[in-house]
Amino acid sequence: MENEMDNESNKKTTETPKKNGHGLITTALIALAVSIVTAMAVVAFYDQRYAQKIVTMDLQGYIRDQRDKAVSGEISDEELRKNIDAMEAALLAEPTNHIVLLKEVVLRNAREIKP
Repeated sequence: MENEMDNESNKKTTETPKKNGHGLITTALIALAVSIVTAMAVVAFYDQRYAQKIVTMDLQGYIRDQRDKAVSGEISDEELRKNIDAMEAALLAEPTNHIVLLKEVVLRNAREIKP
């Protein structure tokens, strides 16, 4: 009887649990997903903060428009100064990674600054 108990206890301790073969695949897929999300976040952050962007401004058109309004009397000298200051503020408000070019130089596909 004692031998039967020993055999039963030996069977219980020598049985190995079945291992699921999906562990390696699951780990690899999780690592891949984390890598993709991290890479996308890093690229988006770089694009927002450091990548150079080209923006344009129609400076000649803006000055011509303001001059015409001032000559015709639509705006006063004070309003003209405020409009010129607004243009300057719009230029200074652009982030440091944005390059501002005159609209005459850029043909297409650039965002335009309008004060």
